[in-house]
Amino acid sequence: MRSGERINDRYRIEQQIGSGGMANVYRAHDEILNRTVAIKVLRSEFSHNEQFIRRFEREAHAATSLNHPNIVAIYDVGDEEDLYYIVMEHVDGVTLKQYLQEEYISVDEALRIMGQICDAIDHAHANRIIHRDIKPQNMMIDQHGNVKVTDFGIAVAMSNATLTHTMSVLGSVHYFSPEQARGKFADEKSDIYSLGAVLYELLTGRVPFIGETPVAVALQHLQDDPIRPMDLNPNIPQALENCVMQALSKSPGARHVSVAAFKKDCMTALSRERANEPRRVPASQDEFDQTLVMAPVMPEEKPETPVQTPVTASSEQEPEAVTPVKKKKRKWWIWILLVLLLIGGSIAAYVVADEMSRAVVPDVVGMSIGDATSELENADFVVEVTERASDDVEEGEVISQNPQEGRKPKRGTTVTIVVSAGKETVEMPNVEGLSQTAAERMLKDLAFSDLEIKTEASETVASGDVISQSLDPGEEVVPSEVTVTLVVSTGSNKVELSNLAGYTFDEASTYADQNKLKIVRRDEFSTSVPKGQIIRQLPTAGTAVDPGTELTVIVSEGVEPTDVSIEREVSVEVEQPEKDKKPKAVEVVIRTVDARGEIEVLRDKITETTTYSYTLVIAPDEVGTATIEVDGEIVRTDSVTYAQAKEAQ
Repeated sequence: MRSGERINDRYRIEQQIGSGGMANVYRAHDEILNRTVAIKVLRSEFSHNEQFIRRFEREAHAATSLNHPNIVAIYDVGDEEDLYYIVMEHVDGVTLKQYLQEEYISVDEALRIMGQICDAIDHAHANRIIHRDIKPQNMMIDQHGNVKVTDFGIAVAMSNATLTHTMSVLGSVHYFSPEQARGKFADEKSDIYSLGAVLYELLTGRVPFIGETPVAVALQHLQDDPIRPMDLNPNIPQALENCVMQALSKSPGARHVSVAAFKKDCMTALSRERANEPRRVPASQDEFDQTLVMAPVMPEEKPETPVQTPVTASSEQEPEAVTPVKKKKRKWWIWILLVLLLIGGSIAAYVVADEMSRAVVPDVVGMSIGDATSELENADFVVEVTERASDDVEEGEVISQNPQEGRKPKRGTTVTIVVSAGKETVEMPNVEGLSQTAAERMLKDLAFSDLEIKTEASETVASGDVISQSLDPGEEVVPSEVTVTLVVSTGSNKVELSNLAGYTFDEASTYADQNKLKIVRRDEFSTSVPKGQIIRQLPTAGTAVDPGTELTVIVSEGVEPTDVSIEREVSVEVEQPEKDKKPKAVEVVIRTVDARGEIEVLRDKITETTTYSYTLVIAPDEVGTATIEVDGEIVRTDSVTYAQAKEAQ
């Protein structure tokens, strides 16, 4: 497929990111949900085998039922014009095989990775899905070091591949179980063997068996024991080596009873209690796999030859010569009969003893943990309990069991029951300081569906960010059972005061109402601000205040009544012209600056000396000034103080 092609008019191919013997993998963009996905497209040579297609579709759809953080999620399965594909979660990372080649893996890191792989496979087994193709190439490591197991279902379909693709099928032979190498049915124990092979590689840096051809490696799985891990890596404790070697047992019955048991064995291998654990002696062969082979026991007879006896006259000697031969033949048949009876008796005794040593496993699924334990112990089984969260099964009830009901193992066999720990809990994340959008997306990704948003002003948290949350970070909760309340900041609600100088009181009152401020009026006389206008304000303009703050405005009452006025006269002289010439007209302007402000008192044109009068209004502690201009030039300036004006009255 080429970049830009679309599948189902929805998935736009971006580029090929992987390939295998059965399929190619592409990175694509889901144009409906606007997300990046990975699409596995089967090769065309497998699109015409009806049996293969049916099994592929059945197993691929079964894999969609798996919902686990360590399993690559499958979003869609479909076909389009003989194009069969699986749409799955896109993991931004590398395969575990690539990770092993690029990074040094410590024992602790190996166990961390293996713990996540076991959780994924255990979840699959609980849903009755066997992986059958566990290998590092089918596991992804994302940017945060988390493991994602993939390729559920298609590995089963690969068992129907034609012989022309044998080499593709054997591509994962390094991790095949002996029963898979024999072509037998693979089950949970086969996955455990493969997990053991993966852990072996994590700990030692190499696969358990190395051969020139896949067939040679498969034969080693059947016949040989791998090199002990401790011989390749001295840092491996004996307890962990014991766990690996048990998982790699040739006989399925000698392996761990379940993936959960294998994980527990791994995770406790570094504990102090197992520090001095001796090397386990592997079982040569599980008794359930033994076959009793019996060859018929027939002693070799010598050919009969006539007995040469001398002929005598005594007739009594004839029977004596023949009788010993007849007795000898009878003894041979007696011995044969005795041997057959002994063998038959041994078989019968073995069968009876074996039958008596076994018991039928009861069905305890759905029982409480107490009832299930009693039921199994009464049937002479050892009970091992593991817990797993479940949204469907009540806390304390059995989800599944291994071995299954109806099986007839030996008494004393360990039966593992998986008990519901109740609905899955998650750790409440800390979303304080995040934007409302980011916080909601994080919570919805964790399945929190009941979100309540409240708003509140904040001087320290930016508008649109979360101030607080109703559940404490780190608290374990069931997302579907809680309501999460987020308090989101509307930003600062302080008001930055405008400059109200020159406003009327009514205009200032409207401004105060709009900004939820309390307004207070104070009047003052002013010789500079007209009556009714605001002189100044407290707090001053530009100050940020909270709603409800008291805003004081000082309003002008005009000139104070105590101002005094004084009337002055001024004579403007005009030069007389020579005889026989007309007098020249001059322009006279009188301006005053006093308590009333700057005023032009007079503008006149004269041709002769003229006397004018003007009035100055002088406020306390101030000065009144008058200027007289003639043709634009100041010819006189008069200044009068408040005290002088008072004395002149």
